[in-house]
This record gives sequence, structure tokens and C-alpha cells, in this order.
Amino acid sequence: MSRRFKFLLIMISLCLSLTITGCGLQDLLGKNKSKTATKKAENQTIIAVSLNEDDPNKLLISKGIEDFAKKENAKVIYMEKKSGADPLKGAKILIYQGGDSSILQKSQKEEIPILALTQLPSGVKPEGIITPDQEKAGALMAQTLVSKVSEGLVVILQGDPNESGSQERLAGNKAVLSKYPKIAVHTIASTPGSESLTRTGLVEFLQKNPETVQGILAHTEKLALQASEVLKQLDKKISLVGGQVSLASIERMSSGTQMGDIDTSPYLQGVNAYQWAQKIIKKQPLEVNDSITSEQGEIPAKIIAVKAVTPENISIIQNSYTKTIKSAEQDKKAKEQEDKKEKSSGQASEGKDKEEAGKEGEAKNEGKSEEKGSSAIPAEAKKVTERIKTETNREYLDAQGKVIGTEKTVNEQVKTVPSEMIKQQAEQSQVKAKDGGDEAKDKEGDKKE
Repeated sequence: MSRRFKFLLIMISLCLSLTITGCGLQDLLGKNKSKTATKKAENQTIIAVSLNEDDPNKLLISKGIEDFAKKENAKVIYMEKKSGADPLKGAKILIYQGGDSSILQKSQKEEIPILALTQLPSGVKPEGIITPDQEKAGALMAQTLVSKVSEGLVVILQGDPNESGSQERLAGNKAVLSKYPKIAVHTIASTPGSESLTRTGLVEFLQKNPETVQGILAHTEKLALQASEVLKQLDKKISLVGGQVSLASIERMSSGTQMGDIDTSPYLQGVNAYQWAQKIIKKQPLEVNDSITSEQGEIPAKIIAVKAVTPENISIIQNSYTKTIKSAEQDKKAKEQEDKKEKSSGQASEGKDKEEAGKEGEAKNEGKSEEKGSSAIPAEAKKVTERIKTETNREYLDAQGKVIGTEKTVNEQVKTVPSEMIKQQAEQSQVKAKDGGDEAKDKEGDKKE
């Protein structure tokens, strides 16, 4: 045997070995990859989040939560009112800012800890709260206003008067305004669902005091927008300061219809909410820098610093908010596409399983049909007679394809078949049916493995 021939044999053997090993390795890697993905999904910490739909910066809050959740393989589920599935299924904690309040009772019933965000929910005792410095925000609002207004009437459009954050913000407003003896304060409270009454109350007060009202402090973006619309409607030049900056309020400031606002750092609220949520889940100590008294007792708090938005820093704030919101929108779109892809993949996998199950069922049914079709031959039968009837129909057509005549013939043939042959055929059919059933079972077993 020549050296060249030996070399070729060695190379062929080596290639075959690599091919076989490679196939097995790829299969192994594929299975391991699938197992890793499954294990990763099983180990995910699920955090339920319910945000206030009226918050103009909820996208920034969710951005702060999502950015850190990605780093730690945590899954964030947002509460939806119309969702038919169990919203808290698998959740380790609920971050609650607003939304459907029934989710709070459900969370308590299922012993899922609650972390409050921005404001304290009523009727439950959360493990803690992440909130902007409400009193400081109120003080900064008033300081912005008194830089231009030092006398006359100031209208405060307060948020929910029963909410502790709103009370603190009002206290901050009055602490500053009280230092100006020539300023009188009129407060219009806005309870949830009574925004139209608040607007009407503002219109009536401005009409009764057409010359004396010099400034308006609006605690929320919703109230600031209403005030701006009323001033435009009545053609009033009154200084307006908001308490919750957003891209919309930044536009009003740029156009000169609003003189100031407050940056409550919504992104940082989201970041800190996520960090505290993880600490609560892991039963780790919280980085508490304050506490808030509620009807349920003292609640540990993390206070987020706030800052005034003025004409001097508006461009910086605008750039920061615009950039972060754009990034948040891109992340949201990517997440929706990923969820859609996962759902589609799951449906495809389910369809494939059903198809395989259907094929197995067909194989079993086929075996049963064959078994059923072969009837038993009586033991005393000595011969079997078969009658085969053939029917033939003929049509005679002309050149145009028109039928000009028909003919029908029937042929009947009778033959005798030995009973041993029929029995042999029946036995073969039974064996075939059994083999088909065993094959289906083997496939099912392989699938389970």
C-alpha cells in the first residue's frame, strides 16, 4: 500500500470523526444553550410596577428602573388595568406610585411587599418610600416666584390635600411666602377627579380679583397646564410657577407663559426605587435618610434631591430630559419587539408540538384502523368467496367535444380464496399496526427526553 493511499485513508477517517463529533457537539451545545436560557428565565426576579398615569415623567421613572433591571437579570412587569392575567404572578415586590388601588389589597393578601413611590398609598403600610423632597420643592417654587413678585395675591393650586407629599409641598410654599407680609395666599385644593372644579375655582377667583392676583403656584404638571390655559383664556399676565417639570412645561417656559418649574429627578426616583426593591427582596438594610409619618406609622424614606428650573438652566434641563426620554422610547420599542418575538416563538413551538402530537395520533389511528378493518375469520370456514364488481361508464364525443352517446358496462367476477391466505393477510396487518403504535411511542419517548 502506497504512502499516498495510507495518507488519504487517515485523512478520510479524521474527517469522518470530526464530522460525527462536530454534530454531537453542536447538538450538545444547542441543548446547553436552551437549558441556559430556560434556567436564566427561571432565576429572574420579577418586580411589579404600578405607575401613576397622570405623571408626565412616568417614562423616565420606568427608564431608571429598567436600566438597572437589565444589569441584574430582573424582569419588570407593569400593571395594566385591562390585563386578564394575574398581574402579580411570580412578583417578589410591588413598586406602587398610582393606578388601580385594588392591586394594593391583592399584594397584601399574597404577602408581597410594597414599596411606595412619590406618595404614600392609603390603607396599606409599605416597606418604604422613594420620594422627591416635597417640602424643598415647595420652597423652591415660592422662591422662584418671589424673585419677581413681592406683593399681592398668590394662588396655590394644591394637589390632593389628603396626601402627605402635597401637604409638605404646601408647607414649603407657605414657609417662604410668609416672609413677605405684603403677599396674601389663597389655596385651591384639587382632590382626585375634581380637576374641572379646580379649573372653575381658579377662573372664578381671577374674575373676582382681576387686578390683585400676581402669581400662581401649581403643584403638578396637570394643574400648571390648567392654569396656563386659564390665563390664556382670560388674557392675564400672571407669573406661573410649576412644581413638576416636563417637556411640555419646558416649552411653556421657552415661550414665556411660565416663569419656572421644579426638577423632581424622575429618572433617579426610578433608579432608587429599583435598588430599594432589591434590598427589600433580599432583606438587606435600606439606605434611609428620612422617615414619613402616616396613618400606618413611620415609613422609612429615601428623599431625592430637587432643583429649580429657571431661564438660566432651562437649556441644560431640556437637553437632559429630551435625551433621556428619547433613549427610554427606544428601549420601550425594543422591549415590545422582543416580547412580541418571544410570544411568536412560543406560539410556533406550541404549534410544532401540536403538529408532532397530531402525527403520532394519526399513526396510532392508522394502526387501529387497519386492525379494525381486518375482521376475524370463523374457525369452521373452509373457503372464502370474493365478489369483485367493476362498473365502466363511457362517453362518446363529436369533434366539438359534445356528448353524442354513452355506454355503461358492469362486470362481476367471483373467485374463491383459500382461508389460510386470508388469515395470513390478517396476521400481517396486525403486525404492521403494532409496529406503527410502537414507533409512535418511541417518538413520544424521545420527545420527553
